[in-house]
Amino acid sequence: MLVFRKAALDDYEQIQRIKRQVHSIHVHARPEFYKAVEVPLSLQQFQAALSNETVDCFVLCDNKTVLGYAVVNTRIVADHPIIHDQKNLYVEDFCIDEQHRGIGLGTEQFKQLEALALREGFDSIELDVWAFNCSARAFYDSMGMECSRIRMHKALN
Repeated sequence: MLVFRKAALDDYEQIQRIKRQVHSIHVHARPEFYKAVEVPLSLQQFQAALSNETVDCFVLCDNKTVLGYAVVNTRIVADHPIIHDQKNLYVEDFCIDEQHRGIGLGTEQFKQLEALALREGFDSIELDVWAFNCSARAFYDSMGMECSRIRMHKALN
C-alpha cells in the first residue's frame, strides 16, 4: 500500500539514493553546471530542510521503501506593487526511484502534492525543469502544468 507522508530523518539514506540517480542525469546533461559529487544531499542539508518552517519534504513509500520524494517550499507574494497577492507551492525536487518509473508513482506523488496544495489554500504549484529533460517535461505536461516563463542562459567563458 502506498503512503504519502512527511519525510523523517530515518528516510535520509533512501532519499540520498534517489537523489544520486537524478543528480547523475543532470551532471551528464549539464556538466558545465552540475558538479559530479558522491553526496548530492548531505545529512546536514537534509536536517536543515526538515527543520525549515517554509520547506516540507515528503516521501512516497511502500512499506518501509521510499519510492519517491518531493521537496517543496511556500512562496508568498503580498502587497507587491504590480503582482497580485499569491501563495505558491514551489517544487524544489520531485524524484521517483529509477527502478519504479513509468508505473504511475510520479502521478500519484504529484496528485498528493496537488491535494495538499488545495487543502492548504495555495493558488498554484510551480517548478523549474531543465530544457534537456524531455521525459520530465512530458510528465509535468501530463499533470496539467503549462509553461509560464522561460529562463534563458548564456555562458560567458
